[in-house]
Amino acid sequence: MRSGFLVVTLSLSMSVGQLFGATPPQTEAEEVPQVFSESIDIRVINVETVVTDGKGKRVEGLGATDFRLLVDGKEVPIEYFTEVAEGNSLGARDGKASKIEAPIPAGEAVGRRYLLFIDDAFSIVGARNELLAKVGRDLALLKGEDEMAVLAFDGKKLEVLTNWTSDPQAMAAALEKARARPAFGHQALSRNRSLESDYDLLNRAAETADVNVAYNRTYLDQRISPEVRTMMGRVSASAAAALRAFPAPPGRKVMMMVSAGWALYVGPELYAPLLQAANRLGYTLYPVDAAMSDVRGMKLLDAMAARTGGRVVNSAANDALKQVAEDTASYYWLGFSPAWKADDRPHAIAVELRRRELTARARRDFADQSQRAESETKAESVLLFGGDQEGRRLIVEIGAARKAGRREVEVAVTLGVPVEALALVPGSKGYSAETPLAIAVEDREGGRADLPPLKLQVRIKEVPQRGTFARFQTTLKLRDVDQHLVFTVHDAVNGSAIWGEGGYASPAKKR
Repeated sequence: MRSGFLVVTLSLSMSVGQLFGATPPQTEAEEVPQVFSESIDIRVINVETVVTDGKGKRVEGLGATDFRLLVDGKEVPIEYFTEVAEGNSLGARDGKASKIEAPIPAGEAVGRRYLLFIDDAFSIVGARNELLAKVGRDLALLKGEDEMAVLAFDGKKLEVLTNWTSDPQAMAAALEKARARPAFGHQALSRNRSLESDYDLLNRAAETADVNVAYNRTYLDQRISPEVRTMMGRVSASAAAALRAFPAPPGRKVMMMVSAGWALYVGPELYAPLLQAANRLGYTLYPVDAAMSDVRGMKLLDAMAARTGGRVVNSAANDALKQVAEDTASYYWLGFSPAWKADDRPHAIAVELRRRELTARARRDFADQSQRAESETKAESVLLFGGDQEGRRLIVEIGAARKAGRREVEVAVTLGVPVEALALVPGSKGYSAETPLAIAVEDREGGRADLPPLKLQVRIKEVPQRGTFARFQTTLKLRDVDQHLVFTVHDAVNGSAIWGEGGYASPAKKR
């Protein structure tokens, strides 16, 4: 997904006092702020936890005092707690945690958000369609507060079949679209079929010579298809992008990933981006096999899901939605407020029970998301799914291009950033600000690339009028093909990311 681009680090040149014109002009009644302050981050980390006894049976009626919540090995206070049973918040039922706030008041329903991600690159058409047909029949299991979104990836393009909806008819229509799409799992499997003939040769050799079959078969099993490895990397990157970029309403967030367990043979570590995104955003993963994988593949899928507090879903009845609905209906909701440093560092989470005979299943880590990561996520979101017009506040001007190589061009870019989005800090020589800039690029074939982390620095002598824009100029080096560029900047005042977009049309295709 990130191949095909040659880019260089931006050389941001700004005579930092330069401003675009004010729009709209300031009126006499308006008060000019002396400084723009930065927002304070008070995000809470939610840890949904399933508790079972020695026989695997769900345990009910526990309170916050029955749990220990550890971050990086140190116990932290549980600030938010409730028990959720059959989709409804019960609060703390033991009476020992009355001072702990519940994330949702007792008696209220807790909606679930099912993000159904269909990996057509590795799914087998027949297995996938049987599974999706059963999901369609089980839509009645969802409650009024639940929502579903359906995305599909074919190895090149991520397509939204339906946005978040609580309408069963819209969900059913999206599932029908999904069943009509081609799937390419059989092609991926065929690339590994040469191994089968190697196994036959190995077994024949063992009949006439002293050959260690077990040792040599282990060696053969470790061989991988480069094409399969590349495609699995794309699937992981696309699924991670779907989590990061697709807007998620509040509530219990679940990703049902319809894919193939056997594909993990080529490298489970390739799914690291997906796991990082899931834990960063609070999604629980429920992989569903749609390629008739073996036991080994199922174990790999289950190990991946366990890192987010989920589990693999697999049965002859294809009742994936029913299993996920049952698994997410009853759990304990723990929450805490970390000391955010916005440095993107991962932090380990462990949930322990004070009663040793009980076992907890929960997510295992979270990331301290930085402003830079937020800007990158916003750029990715606009690139993949389009952006909210309210946040489209950057001015983007794409200038002339000049040849920079056989298939490369250098493109002049000018950005205008609203000064009210900058956290201006007073100093001895005026005011200054610094904010992350992210740029995402996509070509006409769906290939994407991101530039390295960048920051915009502003130094001005006086506080400008509202509606003015700080001007930044730079040059990008790109492949000489049609490109869609998205620029995002962290708005330090309201804590969100604002964006703008532009395009480069290559004259090469016209020649």
